[in-house]
Amino acid sequence: MIRVTALAVVIAGLGLGAAHAAPVGLAAHRAIYDLSLATAKPDSPMGDVTGRMVMEFTGSACSGYSTKLRFVTRTEDPDGGDQVTDSRSTMFEAADGKSLDFTNETYTDDALAEESRGSAKRKEKNVAVALTKPSDKTFDLAPSVVFPTEQMMKVIDAARAGQRFLSFDVYDGSEDGETVFATAGVIGAEMRDEDGGSEKVVKDAGIAGMRHWPVTISYFEKKNGIDETPFYVMSFVVYENGIGRSLKIDYGDFSLSGQLTKLDILPEAPCPAPKR
Repeated sequence: MIRVTALAVVIAGLGLGAAHAAPVGLAAHRAIYDLSLATAKPDSPMGDVTGRMVMEFTGSACSGYSTKLRFVTRTEDPDGGDQVTDSRSTMFEAADGKSLDFTNETYTDDALAEESRGSAKRKEKNVAVALTKPSDKTFDLAPSVVFPTEQMMKVIDAARAGQRFLSFDVYDGSEDGETVFATAGVIGAEMRDEDGGSEKVVKDAGIAGMRHWPVTISYFEKKNGIDETPFYVMSFVVYENGIGRSLKIDYGDFSLSGQLTKLDILPEAPCPAPKR
């Protein structure tokens, strides 16, 4: 089974955006990525992979940010057998980064294979997590842990400042709800229009001329120490407004590519009226 639950909420972080001349913010949008097998080692169990990822990101800097994401893949093994994996994630992250509510479900051939549900709240000395799925459980995380939207905001801020390396411990509520990922990010030099071009939808959205950078982030599970081998490695091109294209997801023995095929900019959620 392709492990996509953690990946789903990470990709949701690509929804960082703002108007071209405005400070970096978050843009409401709906994006569709078509997925295909990019590479496979000779001993890989993957004969072929096809799929689609649909993400809807809404909210504002005053109301918080909501993400709905669905990631569906059909995998075929070398003998012709196939399997459908359907990962569904919803998230709400407070605009100030102090709380995260999440629900993650992964189905394999229509059977629920993995589920996590709960919330995380940032306290003065820790991050307090309360799970209701897969079971009722509470525990604390280090205060340095960041949530996915905050992580991606830091990536774009670092790119704009010319930084090339950054690392964070990230919690997104995925997998069993208890997993923290140590991440190592590398930001390449700012790209120009001739550095590989853009998917047509990016050009149609009018952002192809925006500043953009190639980014690679490796995710390592932190349980009993930090795993030496990445859980997966995600590469993409991110624009100054946060729209991501040219995805590559490397699982080790095989990798997937994701092409942005549809992009709709959605209305920003209005801020609540001030109390009198």
